[in-house]
Parts: sequence; structure tokens; C-alpha cells
Amino acid sequence: MTNLITQAGIKLDAAASSNEEAVAICGQLLIELGAITPEYAAAMWEREQIFSSAIGLGFAIPHGTDVSRQFVVFDQLVFLRLQDPIQWGDEEVKCVLGIASKGDGHVEILGNLAELIQDEANLEILTSTGDAAAVLALLQQDPS
Repeated sequence: MTNLITQAGIKLDAAASSNEEAVAICGQLLIELGAITPEYAAAMWEREQIFSSAIGLGFAIPHGTDVSRQFVVFDQLVFLRLQDPIQWGDEEVKCVLGIASKGDGHVEILGNLAELIQDEANLEILTSTGDAAAVLALLQQDPS
């Protein structure tokens, strides 16, 4: 995840009342960063309706469909921490990591995130700090 996220892609007080709204915020932020076209943003919600991207521990990882990868300009991540947790399928979600990936890079990202949030100190930073730079540093660290 080292070079896939910037401080401009981190929002620590996002207001979303549903998973659809949270996915839309991620998509809009990825568009603003120049990483995707609107077609990819729409595909993020399409994919979410097929299979929930909630992964447990209060996290979801929305991303587009395989077909929509053609609408990714460059690989990029965005991180949202919601003001209030929302119901996301069968889980409650507070943090959303939006993924734009041209290839299979998201598979490594998912593994790195899963490893990262297994550590309680890291999980605490991601779910509660008011310092976007601290979140950025954590998400940019090399897990190896």
C-alpha cells in the first residue's frame, strides 16, 4: 500500500448514512484524485450489490468489477472514517478503504490491510486518531 495513498485521499470525518453513500463518497474522491472515471465509480456500487465488501473489524473495501478496470487511470486508494458506524450487510462498518486497481494489485492490498488491522494498536489509530498524517504513515508502511 506504500505509494497508493496520499493525504488528499484520507477523510477522517465522512458523513454517510448507508453503504451506498459511503461507496459513492469513495468513488467521488477517486475521481477527484484523477485515478478513475465515473464509470468505475458506478461499477464500485454494482460490485457491492453482488458481494459485500465488508471484511470485519469495522472495515469495508469497496472496489469495481473486473470489467470496470478499464476505467482505472492509475492504482489508488482512499480511506474514509465515518462519523458514525453504518450497517453494511451483516456488519457494522466505521472505516472504508476504496480501491482503484487496474490489475490484481488489490489482492495484495487486501492481504496487507488484513494484516495491519489484526494489530490492536494499528486498529486503534485507524479507527480513532484525528491525525490524517498518522493514518497515512500507517497505510504507507511496508508490512514485511
